[in-house]
Amino acid sequence: MSSPTVNPMKEQIIHEASKMLLSKGLNGFSLQELASNLSIKKASLFHHYPSKNALAIEVYRFYQLAFESWTEKYAHLKAERQIVTYAETLTSWICEKQRVCPVGALSLEWKLVDKGLQDEIIKLHKIQKSWLTKLFKVIKLEQGLRVPISEAVLQTISLIQGSIQLARMNNDPQLVKKNLKSYLSIIKE
Repeated sequence: MSSPTVNPMKEQIIHEASKMLLSKGLNGFSLQELASNLSIKKASLFHHYPSKNALAIEVYRFYQLAFESWTEKYAHLKAERQIVTYAETLTSWICEKQRVCPVGALSLEWKLVDKGLQDEIIKLHKIQKSWLTKLFKVIKLEQGLRVPISEAVLQTISLIQGSIQLARMNNDPQLVKKNLKSYLSIIKE
């Protein structure tokens, strides 16, 4: 996703750092490795980002914008279809590229993550929760819900995350969609 305020080198750095972060975790790669992957000098990274943490914060800000852009692209779909499409897109992206979810990527390292970066990860999570809340309000209005909206939101996030892990372990990306559709049918009145 190109942005008029981000120069091309910064964008390349963000994209490559994102790939590495989601496949190795924040502490699983070095800035030297990132620079080598980009065929630039490590000093060039510091020209754009004063630290690995500053770069990670920018990566999560990119995820926030990318998610919001994705939701706008699919806003024309019915609420339930948006949720299923999101799960399908996320599953495909994670399973095919052998990555992890951006929100869950640093969960094992959470206590080691800088507070500023934690804030950006939490912001992404809140953006996702807000989007799901809006969709479940529509579902409740149109079809009814057997559980409170806040529970439906957190259970859906949990179900998608857990199902993606199982889908990767069982090499069955369809598992996520199947589990999500089953859950959605159970909670609707």
